[in-house]
Amino acid sequence: MTTAVRSGAARLRPAAGFTLVELAVVLGLIGLLVAFIVPRVSVLGSAALDASARRLATRVQFLREEAAIRNRWIRLAVDPKAGTYRAEGLVPSAGGVRFAPIDVPLYRETRIPTPVRVSLEGPGVTSSVDGYDTTLFSPDGYADPALVWLDDGAGRRVAVVIDPVTTRARIVDDDDIPPGLMGALP
Repeated sequence: MTTAVRSGAARLRPAAGFTLVELAVVLGLIGLLVAFIVPRVSVLGSAALDASARRLATRVQFLREEAAIRNRWIRLAVDPKAGTYRAEGLVPSAGGVRFAPIDVPLYRETRIPTPVRVSLEGPGVTSSVDGYDTTLFSPDGYADPALVWLDDGAGRRVAVVIDPVTTRARIVDDDDIPPGLMGALP
């Protein structure tokens, strides 16, 4: 009789698989993880935007000071299609003078991180032969007024403000741009 009980108990064993409660708990945990991870992804894009803006503002300030210290015309060249920017100095050439890249680390081309887009606007912005949008820094410390826009592609946009009067580049959110500045810059 003990043999029959043992074999009967073996037959009453539940089938392999998960219960509805176990599946609900796992799906609930996955939902919680997604709820915590998805906002972090947008924070990463925002961090790339903020870091790019700080790096660019520092570069703009350096270029303006470099133009005044070295008594040299320098221009900031932005390529929106490639997502890059670089500095070029006015150098002598066979046909006179021209702007050309200078092989110094802070002049070299810098690529903006992939989700971030860059563009340059302002009354003095011109296009170079290479198709770059450019703005000038003169030897007397003056800079053409301009906005270098950085957009994270998720609805957040900041501008690095190149002000002709102050020597420091400012970073402002799209919503915080002073009305007078937008009147001076198209």
